[in-house]
Amino acid sequence: MPLEIVRNDITTDGVENASREYSADQIKKMIQHQKEKYNWKFMFLGANIDAVSTAKRFGISEAYAVDYHADQVGTQLNYEALNEVVMNVRSGKIIDRSWKKEIESDYKRRSFNRP
Repeated sequence: MPLEIVRNDITTDGVENASREYSADQIKKMIQHQKEKYNWKFMFLGANIDAVSTAKRFGISEAYAVDYHADQVGTQLNYEALNEVVMNVRSGKIIDRSWKKEIESDYKRRSFNRP
């Protein structure tokens, strides 16, 4: 029997994140329901916002949230990290906070070097 895992990787550039249909509490409840009932997994990658705090408001653990630069380099790192996550999940490996190491390193390095 194949292993069924549903992943939801939310990526945002932080522009216009004011939903008119759902409040943060409603989104959090929907995410919690899917996590508890169906064991869905969520990650939150955000630019131009505090991704960790935003993810927390939605019920997503800090271990699965990361800030990134919304440019070619930052976006490429996101896709590389998520690709690795998918490969590891398919291999039956547990995903820990190390999945975001390269994204965090890039974000910190380039944030401190900005004018």
